[in-house]
Amino acid sequence: MKKSMRYLCAWLCTLLVIPTVMSCADEPKENVGDTTPLKDMETTAAETVDPERAALDAALAKLDGINYNGYEFRTLDRSDEKDANWETLDVYSEAEDGDTIHDAVYQRNRMLEERLNIKFSETKVFDPYVTARTAIMSDADDFDIFTDGLSFLATMAVEGYLADLNTVEPLKLNEVWWDQDMNKDLSISGKRFFCTGDISIMDNYGTWCVMFNKDIASSYDLPNIYEMVQNGSWTMDEMWSMAKTVTKDVDGNAKLDNTDQWGFLTESYNVYGLWASSGEHITSKDANDHPLLTAYNERSIEVMQDAIAFTQDSSCTLLADTVKEGTLSGCAFTNEHFGNGNALFIYGGMWLITKYRAYDVNFGVVPAPKWDASQTRYYNTYSGSNCTAYSIPTTSRDLNRTGTIMEAMAEVSKYTLTPAYYDVALKGKYIRDEESAAMLDIILAQRSYDLGGIFNWGNIHSTITGMAARKNADFASSYAKIEKSALKAIEKFIDSLQDLE
Repeated sequence: MKKSMRYLCAWLCTLLVIPTVMSCADEPKENVGDTTPLKDMETTAAETVDPERAALDAALAKLDGINYNGYEFRTLDRSDEKDANWETLDVYSEAEDGDTIHDAVYQRNRMLEERLNIKFSETKVFDPYVTARTAIMSDADDFDIFTDGLSFLATMAVEGYLADLNTVEPLKLNEVWWDQDMNKDLSISGKRFFCTGDISIMDNYGTWCVMFNKDIASSYDLPNIYEMVQNGSWTMDEMWSMAKTVTKDVDGNAKLDNTDQWGFLTESYNVYGLWASSGEHITSKDANDHPLLTAYNERSIEVMQDAIAFTQDSSCTLLADTVKEGTLSGCAFTNEHFGNGNALFIYGGMWLITKYRAYDVNFGVVPAPKWDASQTRYYNTYSGSNCTAYSIPTTSRDLNRTGTIMEAMAEVSKYTLTPAYYDVALKGKYIRDEESAAMLDIILAQRSYDLGGIFNWGNIHSTITGMAARKNADFASSYAKIEKSALKAIEKFIDSLQDLE
């Protein structure tokens, strides 16, 4: 599985250029390490072929005899029009440019273009689901596949615009290059409308984690957070206590504001992430693979009240929602505040790991905490609007061809894109210690998806994410107001799926 890959392919180590990959378009690139031009990965080396190279060759050999006669394989995905942090990076690359990810994508696509006699093309827009929805409604054959955040894709699934991937025969979604957690957690009535895996890195960008300032932790003689994660004692209470310990009035104006040192930087939306990290789910599933509403129970109420209290604790928590400083506001400010060494913790997407390469902050990475030490594992959640997946429109004219190309992209990416991103870029450049590299394995191997979180039936997900923004927030009463509408929306969606059969 791509999320637990711990090796670096020998051929990639010797062939890849290793520059810095910045998530923001306006940040400069920095060349690091070997500057030898990237060679053709498909050229057989004279020396002994390593196992990963052999696996790549075997994946390509499966495509022998397939000829799509120059077909243009068209993908629709996200641009950097309004937010460069979420621009799709893993679908298309015009040419090699010395950027680790760009070069890996280019090489993958070139292999497949030569093997299948196709040509990749890409259309980038700010809101792919809007463009896709318009095309599908008019029965236009404008693209073969498209990518977007899970919550946007879920909206299209409700409207019946996405193909059931289980009916696309060439897709082998049970293979290791597909994300089995997504396959299991986000199937409905035996149908699957989106997928991810080695084919993508943007799902990782949208996965939430905790970053901490190692220098601040050391100066306050805090417990070793890495060891706490490993022995299972990394909990919300421990994180909260540490945040309170380090928060201080730096400028001496007798109040905590934007100029001070904070324990915890986050946004009110992330109260959902703290709640979900306890293992609670908005929905689970029954024996028929139908969603069941399970958000409300004695434990979930306790967890939610703790998550709200931590998020609203103005003695240690600075909410991005409440911040404006000069030209920076919201998450832009809190992201900079942590990068400048002014906070112990920040809770956000893994894309921040790439951002902080450009800062002097000495940071580590750990999963979101457990609610209590009795939990048997960590649960790591994601941004519903930014954790990216792949879908096929119902207007696809040739599901066999589309499925064959998608499957090939995913399998070949396991030996090209994944090691380039995970081992070379993420672990090799952005992470600054071995302990954090081990934490990445935990974060990505223990990701947990929730149908209720992305489908937002009866506005239940919106209700939860909005809890921390309310004074005197009460989960029990808020849930009571939307339970019936959520149950009705779930029932209606299940019925609509049965109508499609």
